[in-house]
Amino acid sequence: MTTTAQPSSLAARLMIGGRVFGQREVDDQAHVAEVQQAMVAARERFGHALCLCRRQPLKLQVRLRESKFHLAVWPHEGPLHDSECAFFRDDLWSNPNITPRTPEQVRAQSQATNDRPVAAAPSPTGRSTTASQSTLRPRTPSARVNGNSEPSALATPATERRSLALAIPGQRAISEGADRRLNLKNLAMGLWEEADLCRWHPSWTRDWGRARYQLMRVAQTLEVNGVAMEELLFVPRPFRESAREQLNADWQGFVASLSMGRRDATRPLRLLVAPVRSFSVPANQPPVMHLRHLRHPVGLSDAALEFLRNDCRTALRQLQANDNEARINKAIEGKAAIPYGKRNPEVMGFFLVEVNSRGGVFARAAWLMNVHPRSFIPANNPNAVLLVDALLDSGHAFQRILTDVQPMKKTAPDWLVRHVVGPNGQTVARAALDVLDRGSSPEYLQTRHAMAASLAAKGVPTWTWVPGGSWAERRVPALPPRDEQAAEEAQQRLQEISTCADADYQFGPSPRFST
Repeated sequence: MTTTAQPSSLAARLMIGGRVFGQREVDDQAHVAEVQQAMVAARERFGHALCLCRRQPLKLQVRLRESKFHLAVWPHEGPLHDSECAFFRDDLWSNPNITPRTPEQVRAQSQATNDRPVAAAPSPTGRSTTASQSTLRPRTPSARVNGNSEPSALATPATERRSLALAIPGQRAISEGADRRLNLKNLAMGLWEEADLCRWHPSWTRDWGRARYQLMRVAQTLEVNGVAMEELLFVPRPFRESAREQLNADWQGFVASLSMGRRDATRPLRLLVAPVRSFSVPANQPPVMHLRHLRHPVGLSDAALEFLRNDCRTALRQLQANDNEARINKAIEGKAAIPYGKRNPEVMGFFLVEVNSRGGVFARAAWLMNVHPRSFIPANNPNAVLLVDALLDSGHAFQRILTDVQPMKKTAPDWLVRHVVGPNGQTVARAALDVLDRGSSPEYLQTRHAMAASLAAKGVPTWTWVPGGSWAERRVPALPPRDEQAAEEAQQRLQEISTCADADYQFGPSPRFST
């Protein structure tokens, strides 16, 4: 994929006592004496240190605890830090789809999801935490590893795992000490969120190899029904002709693992996660899902098929649309073209699978989620794909907030964009992005307007887009300008939004789209 990549070269630099340190130096025990000496100078001479992750340096507290100085985020300034900075935090929307974490659990996951340890830093509440603990989730090293090459090794497993109880059709929960009981949908959304596949930083690249790597690292911090999750999770490697034998061996090992153990209703199932290529219901045969990167299809039980038809109708329709477009492209061009349109979502499949007596893999439970086809950020429809494309191309840092809540009951926006200029020309830490369908019911509009008013009370503006026109001509209007753009360019963007018929940018609900 092509994006306007702008590596954040200052994101790992700190000014302490008049000296500039890299984050690696602060973390390195070999430099502990000089870093501590610099913190003494910072506290005595300036009263604070500085984080250089943004163009405007941000203050950091220098705190003394157990005869050792630590850095902490300045009160109320967590959202102002770069979203890749160890001191970034945003308490407005903490939406753990899996389960909340204790400080010790966050520290354990940080060791499993980061390339290196992080510096100790107490939170503004006085609790001693790791630096990355001041974020909603531990940062993954997506910005530091080329997304076009699959990482070869995973991190050391976390010493302490969060315990989850997953509801499996036909089985009773087997983990009595679990933090929370989940269904497959909750687990899938939580994995995606904690693997940082719901957010984007302009310095990143991402492909399926990178997405797989991030999912497997998160799995090392969890156990499901008493079993380490990396033993349950199978995510296929990206298909390459040169790696065909390795892919086939991986699949054969996966199928063999399903054949082990007890052959009754309590036998553990495994979780298969992969993009779905197509879905078919052959005559007099079980329905099957054909997955990308894999040769063999996955069958569906009657219960799994019924669930998908009731709860994943949008994703099933998208699969049909993608398959139809692929067939048309093949007929026109005489060869297989891209398997999905540029503006169509990809469909991600999550399957709890088992093996039958003939070696076929069947899903006892399944869930589907539409995602952006190149960044894998959840995107429900083609309008959301267009929005993600525009955000990527403009170099924004942004986030998709996943929640298992009905649209009429949502209290958090679907999309957040960070470090932008507000409608009044002043810099804001984040803005909400709202995409409204034409013809939305008055009740739904009232809910969204109430949300926008609530956000405005917290200093968060809302950019609203009501897509219109033909698909061939549809374009995303001007987005909120980044705070690092030149003042004249930012003002021009704001002017474009104010004169656009399909968009608005306000603190509070838009008067243009009130009915």
